[in-house]
Amino acid sequence: MRMRFRIAWFGLLLAGAWIVALAADFQWNWRDQQALGRMDPSVGNTSKLTEPERAELISAIALRLEKPMSDAGYDSDRIREIASTTRLRFVDLGDGKPLIFASAITLEAGCDALVNCPFWIFRHTDDGYIAVVDAVAASYTLQPAGAGALSDLVLMHHVSAKEGRLTLYKYADGKYVESGCYTATWPATKDSETQDPTISPCSSAEPGK
Repeated sequence: MRMRFRIAWFGLLLAGAWIVALAADFQWNWRDQQALGRMDPSVGNTSKLTEPERAELISAIALRLEKPMSDAGYDSDRIREIASTTRLRFVDLGDGKPLIFASAITLEAGCDALVNCPFWIFRHTDDGYIAVVDAVAASYTLQPAGAGALSDLVLMHHVSAKEGRLTLYKYADGKYVESGCYTATWPATKDSETQDPTISPCSSAEPGK
């Protein structure tokens, strides 16, 4: 019995050390967060898309909005209209081939009170627009990934006014893959300035983890 206890205790120490190391290895440049908003062009009015590309992208977004919006009573024409208001940016992540960062920023499209909204990254292919990221987020942060690699991506999802869930994505095999989950907790402001958050790995008890 004593031997089993020692083994279990040693296992807990190793797990704890691994979690500490995981948190230490992850650095989030939280002051570099960016968010798509009303000042960004929409799919419907950007001049950077041809009309066929515009129609294709609206269809790709409408497809992702169809289930929740149709369940809420919206018809297909209204869903496409909402999809056309999606804000977007063309972002070069390091290979000279810009991807489209897109976010549906209305309550009708699924934003919540904390401004977490549907967020996608699309790549244009011969088969149309393919989503390399399909998530819900309030902001994104691009971070260096090393020589020759596309930028890492961190999506932040508000849990509360003082806490956010961070999902780290790394680019591999033509898409972004979830590579880590962390919690950012902000302390009270000091001298009217926002302080650096405390970063820790997500708890295994969190939904979806």
